Amino acid sequence: MEFKRWLTRVARRNYYRGIRFLRNYLTEQQMQHFVLLCDRLKYRWFPELYPSISSAALGALHNPAKVPDWIIDEMRALAHIEPAIYPTPEVLAKFHTWSSPEDTYAAHLYQDMLDDFVTFEPDIIFLAPHMMRGGSDLGTLHHVQLCVARGLRVTVVLTRDVVSPWSHRFPQQVRVVEFGQLSRQASDDDRRLVLLRLLLQSPATTLHLINSHLGWQLFESFGKPLRSSGKRLFASLYCDDLDRYGVRCGYATEFLPKVWKHLDGVISDNTAFIDALRWRDGMPSELMHTVYFPVCIEVRRTSTVGRKVLWASRLVSQKRPSLLLEIARRMPDVQFEVYGESDADDCGVVERLGQLPNVCLHGRYDDFSKIAADDDYALFLYTSAYDGLPNVLLEATASGLPVVAAVVGGIGELIDSSRGFPLEPEAGALAFVEVIRHVLTNPDEASEKVKHAQALLVARHGYQAFLQQMEQLPGYWPCPRRE
Repeated sequence: MEFKRWLTRVARRNYYRGIRFLRNYLTEQQMQHFVLLCDRLKYRWFPELYPSISSAALGALHNPAKVPDWIIDEMRALAHIEPAIYPTPEVLAKFHTWSSPEDTYAAHLYQDMLDDFVTFEPDIIFLAPHMMRGGSDLGTLHHVQLCVARGLRVTVVLTRDVVSPWSHRFPQQVRVVEFGQLSRQASDDDRRLVLLRLLLQSPATTLHLINSHLGWQLFESFGKPLRSSGKRLFASLYCDDLDRYGVRCGYATEFLPKVWKHLDGVISDNTAFIDALRWRDGMPSELMHTVYFPVCIEVRRTSTVGRKVLWASRLVSQKRPSLLLEIARRMPDVQFEVYGESDADDCGVVERLGQLPNVCLHGRYDDFSKIAADDDYALFLYTSAYDGLPNVLLEATASGLPVVAAVVGGIGELIDSSRGFPLEPEAGALAFVEVIRHVLTNPDEASEKVKHAQALLVARHGYQAFLQQMEQLPGYWPCPRRE
């Protein structure tokens, strides 16, 4: 008997682990067959450990296709309306008993996170995919820091199952929930429902969504109950994406047309994208808000008589490292210093870049001001195919570097002919080479344009300007907490 009890404890412990593992590979019907098999084994071989199980219940387990008599009577009574449901033996043989698996994983997830969502009593919750070294992540950091500075309690939910190297940059008072990593063994439905339940029960009155796919799914499917529970829903969008065929995609295309009616506001860091959403997609003007991000680097004057070209961004297809490669090939006499993490899909281009004698690849970076401190840089080169208003352009301007960039997305709101060296969106390598050589041979003109760009930076991208723009957002700020 003691051996049986020990064996039961071991089996029960591994049963829940096995259920979580099998969920990744079996269909729901296969899961039910597995559960039924386990139930038959435990009740047949260990009946003395389950005295509360009635003989009728055991009989149902051994005869799972048995249809209750009351259902048979209902089918017989309704057969005059639909003859196909008359309870013949052939029809009844198609039915199977359903037994829910004893899987408490979702319940444990909910319990483990309850403190950060409910007990902590956050005023505002941010839904973000991760905290990488990127412009959108820096924008999330700006929003969170502002909320903390206003005395609000903040919970940040990171929904992707990845390591977030910038999560340590949040203020100490912020609760950071690594939801993607903690729920990696949960099914998609369980992940959505657990997060929904936590959001509904949280006292937070503002939910701010920033590029989280899971967050967009929740807003799409459950925007109405979230709104009904007193939540105000905001979403940040910065630009469209393009797939490998050059077709527009992204959250604004996939979700916004279905979700906007649940939103209290859409926030972007550039007016160009806001205008596109209004005129192209018919989004209501009263929902659209432009909030320019603050620049984190102190504005300074530097010499523009250097000979090096600085390029800093993610080495992914959006940023066109292939265009950078062509430009560098055509300018063998100019040194290119390249910073940024590469994507696995673009490793071939990055490898070829590293083989050029006039290109130096430095890898990822955390602080733009440190890499821009070299006074030997003549300009900052930006080659993105589509974008919002990149933070790195604000940082380059603050560092005193003239910017050479194609005017895509919101870039034209910072870089025009008086504040930098803009190119047409379709400009190729030869056009970039021509402009770069012009900057190298005209340092005084470049310095003058940097001054104009920095004047705009001070007026529009200071912390106070960011604060004022956010304060004007209707309904964003929670009511003061009553102690």
